[in-house]
Amino acid sequence: MNQKRLLYRSYLIGFLFIFIAVRIIFNLFQIQNSSEKDRKSVIRTNLIKAKRGNIYASDNSLIAMSIIKYDIHIDFRSISEKLFQDNISFLCDSLECLLKKSRSFFYETFQSEKKKGNRYFLLVKNLNYPYFKILRGFPIFNQGQIRGGFIVEKKICRIHTLENIGKRTLGYDDHRGKAGLEGAFSQFLKEKDGKRLEQRISYKIWKPLKNEVDPEDGKDVYSTIDIDLQDIAYHALLKELSISHAEHGCVILMDVKSGEIPVMMNLEKTKKNTYEDLRNFAVWEGNEPGSTFKTMAILAALEDKKIDVNMIINTEGGVFKLKGKEIRDSHYRGDKKMNPKQILERSSNVGVAKIIYDHYKNDPKGFIKHLYKWKLDKKIGIDIPGESDPFIPKPGKKNWSGITLPWMTFGYNIKLTPLQILTFYNAIANEGKMIKPLFIREIKFHGKSIKKYTKPIIINPSIAGKTSLKKIQDMLEGVVKNGTAKKYYHPEYPYAGKTGTTQLDYWKKGFVTTYNSSFVGYFPAHAPKYSCIVVISKPEKGYYGIEVAVPVFDKIARYIYTRIGKKVFSKTRKINIDFLKKIKESKKYSLDKGIMPNIISVPGKEIIPILENQGFHIKYNGIGKVIHQSVKPGERLKKNQIIVLELEE
Repeated sequence: MNQKRLLYRSYLIGFLFIFIAVRIIFNLFQIQNSSEKDRKSVIRTNLIKAKRGNIYASDNSLIAMSIIKYDIHIDFRSISEKLFQDNISFLCDSLECLLKKSRSFFYETFQSEKKKGNRYFLLVKNLNYPYFKILRGFPIFNQGQIRGGFIVEKKICRIHTLENIGKRTLGYDDHRGKAGLEGAFSQFLKEKDGKRLEQRISYKIWKPLKNEVDPEDGKDVYSTIDIDLQDIAYHALLKELSISHAEHGCVILMDVKSGEIPVMMNLEKTKKNTYEDLRNFAVWEGNEPGSTFKTMAILAALEDKKIDVNMIINTEGGVFKLKGKEIRDSHYRGDKKMNPKQILERSSNVGVAKIIYDHYKNDPKGFIKHLYKWKLDKKIGIDIPGESDPFIPKPGKKNWSGITLPWMTFGYNIKLTPLQILTFYNAIANEGKMIKPLFIREIKFHGKSIKKYTKPIIINPSIAGKTSLKKIQDMLEGVVKNGTAKKYYHPEYPYAGKTGTTQLDYWKKGFVTTYNSSFVGYFPAHAPKYSCIVVISKPEKGYYGIEVAVPVFDKIARYIYTRIGKKVFSKTRKINIDFLKKIKESKKYSLDKGIMPNIISVPGKEIIPILENQGFHIKYNGIGKVIHQSVKPGERLKKNQIIVLELEE
């Protein structure tokens, strides 16, 4: 009996050991699996956001950059009733000063949202860092997210310092597509995000372990845009659009020798009757050029030696009947006979039509070949996206008729964009060398140059012989001295060019007659530095080029003449030069009678002490030049006002 008990006990102990062994094996297996899960729960791969490259103006000032902005929400459930009631008044007072809304607005809104228990109330969007830094120190918010309900969402935003004076020229590269400089040079500007392993060490705190993929910042683009000239063009164009009640307009300025584009300005009337930079008419809007094409027609005839400057053409009293149609002169003065120079100066439709029709009616291809040689039938191939295809009709094709050739001579039945027209006139100013418009000078990566654009890209080495070019240059100078633009001739500011007036939608029945008014030329008239085109579309008051377009061109030319005459080619914006000069001359400088100046691109170390000495409270973040100012230029300053500045990192 005792022996059986011992045997049972032995079996029991044996089974117990087996059970324990199985349990240990099971637990080891479970631990192994769970440790793998735990390891994954405390290790994560996080995105390292790279920075898109900056765009700089010709004076090296920032005109496009990426900065962090903040959306702030409030979780009212996280805020205890005592904390809320004890601090709500102080919080509303603080918000009134910072966000420029009334104390009562915040108080009533917060009380209502607290009762509802709103866990995600939007307080403010797109807050700059200096404002965010101030906001998070306010009562309640200074308790953080868990106790103070302060929810922060960071996002990277692209900002443009030019605002309305070049928004479309700078463009974008996002869900809307690609446009302007941002779209054209996205291959350089675009960043590449990295990946990093991180380990959780406490609630919402992660420690970086190692980079799996290093982030790669975008490269910086140094453009040809001249902020000072862009500003001058903006105000000149805006003024004329407002006076003439035009639908839209554009200005392009081009450096004759290099092809650099320091100005590309577009403005369009909005539903609110304001003008904003919404579409790039300079690049994509193709229209019949009107009388600015007469220069091309006469140059073709000069090249083929069909005419000479002393040749007399009978303009038949300003009316030319051809194949049942009439060609009329808008600027007819009673002259029946004119030479080619007078025809261009006075913009005679009859004169230029008779020149080309009489000499090319049996060989229209002989005339058209010049347009092909000048590549007016092809896109320029600029970097900016959206260039429209030009249109030049071809003899023998469906769109060619017996009146196509004569009507072409004064700019109808063809289509060109403002930039395509300017590129041709720039070639005349450049002694026949046609070059591609250039929008950037250099690409840099972390301050190191990786690509330079210093050599002009030649489209056509010579559009015409020297003799023909000299004659057409003389004619264009005569347009301003003696012809349709003589109202604006001044011996101290000589320029050459051609007026243009084009009737739009003339083939549509029942439409009100509208026009495009233009002027394209270059200055100085001899040894030109810049070429320029101004196009005003659908003006309601006045429609001839001399009435609408030339005033804009004249203002820009005169301003640049002042710069050239004084040999001022500073790399600092004029407003900043004047501002700093006055400050250095007088410690009691009154900030231009209490008006906030434009201090974008001014070094922070220079401007902050000056503003503080004037009694203003300055909040700033970063180092380097100013890239954002809370008080806009032109706003009146108040005593002890807080001015928030954001500087380069």
